[in-house]
Amino acid sequence: MKSTFDVMDLIFPVVNVGSVTTTLDGRVYRNARPIDSTTRDIVILNLLIAGGTDIDVQDGTIIVNCFAKDIDPGIPDDANLDTMTVAVLAVLEAYSSSAEYLHLEIVSQSVFEDIDQAGTSYSSIRINYTIQYKAP
Repeated sequence: MKSTFDVMDLIFPVVNVGSVTTTLDGRVYRNARPIDSTTRDIVILNLLIAGGTDIDVQDGTIIVNCFAKDIDPGIPDDANLDTMTVAVLAVLEAYSSSAEYLHLEIVSQSVFEDIDQAGTSYSSIRINYTIQYKAP
């Protein structure tokens, strides 16, 4: 069985690449970003992973959130959010088509106001994944 840590170890380097990080003035984080951050950051969260013993397939869900400071209070920075989102989607789609045992399916994307950081919004990308174990 794989853990959420194992999946993060697979996904983090896929997202933390030059084509994505050049859209940021912050960085890519695992699980959370500094609460006082005002930079354009990306956070990868692993929500859950199903599993058990004697299985050869596991399903789970990850979220990739792209954060940007609002242009004005309540007005998201759509241009930067879009640039970050497009970059993340491109690397995830490229990885999914080349992966042998980890399949990614982009389920949804939407923009939300960050309730923890006033004056910040984020683009949230929800991805379902399936890990299929290779035969020995």
